[in-house]
Amino acid sequence: MRISRFPLSCVPLLLLVTLLTGCPNRQELPLVDDRAGLLAPKRVGRLTAYHDHLLRDLDIHFHLTILDESPGDLDQAAVELFEKLRLGEPTGGARGVLLLVDPRGGQVRLEIGYDLEGIFPDGFVGYVEREQLTPFFAAGRVADGIEATVELLVGRALGEVPADYRGAVKLEHLSGGGGARSVVAIGSGSEAKGFVEDRGRFVAQPTPRQTLERYLEVLREQVKDPQLSLYTPETRAFFAKWLVTDAQQNNERKGLEANLPAVEERIAGDLAVLRFPVDNRQAAPYLLRQSAEGWQLDMAAMSRLIGFNHKNQWFFRAVDHEFIFAFDDVKFDGNGFPYR
Repeated sequence: MRISRFPLSCVPLLLLVTLLTGCPNRQELPLVDDRAGLLAPKRVGRLTAYHDHLLRDLDIHFHLTILDESPGDLDQAAVELFEKLRLGEPTGGARGVLLLVDPRGGQVRLEIGYDLEGIFPDGFVGYVEREQLTPFFAAGRVADGIEATVELLVGRALGEVPADYRGAVKLEHLSGGGGARSVVAIGSGSEAKGFVEDRGRFVAQPTPRQTLERYLEVLREQVKDPQLSLYTPETRAFFAKWLVTDAQQNNERKGLEANLPAVEERIAGDLAVLRFPVDNRQAAPYLLRQSAEGWQLDMAAMSRLIGFNHKNQWFFRAVDHEFIFAFDDVKFDGNGFPYR
């Protein structure tokens, strides 16, 4: 989940007096600065809390600034802002990440601290920009693109952060210009859905597992047609309004390929749940419904019922839904997280 040219959330800027009097504590650090006012207050609050979790739990100091005026040289502006905010100082190393968005100039810059360049190399950042940020921004979905990008970054960090990352050597300069910059005009493109001519390859299957295996083919071939009979009617309507990127499909494909051998099938009437071991907290269950066509994925219900925290761990938003039958051997805490 990486970023490259466009905004994230908003929060007040770091007070000048704080910058002049030394390193602020974590509670005082502004993590979102939406100067252009592109993000709704609720989304700003959600992103701010998310970034705070990243700082406390993954030791990654993530900051988002959305500019109200174009600086011209976004690369230089990113380096200067990175140093001004001293991104990474609270981590005990150089573990800062800056997402700088220039809506007027149509560009985005992701600046990476020294100690994170091995986790977020330029090639990965460029990939996220091309395959994640650009499609969302071109479709005018800036806020959605930002959140989707942060998710990709977190997923990358969770898989690559070494166990002994803390206590890194302090550096006078926290960033050396690592990262990437991309240019894209907001609303310059359309949400092309990529309809496939041969939908017969991706139809509902006789068993839930066979349907999930066919969905894996959708991910591998990066099919984005929302009208596949592999999906429930509600899911088709959901996908018709949602933007799916190559980066998202690649990320889901990798997870599904790794976890599919351990999948467990639970069926009750015309409902089915394909779930994974409870201790695999990043592997969310798949929900399905049986119709006259066969078993279909209910992605609309999954979006409504399943959420993810800042560590990409899944939870149920509520535990009184119709698919809960598949978890009679599982306990859920007050926040909906599953336990043995």
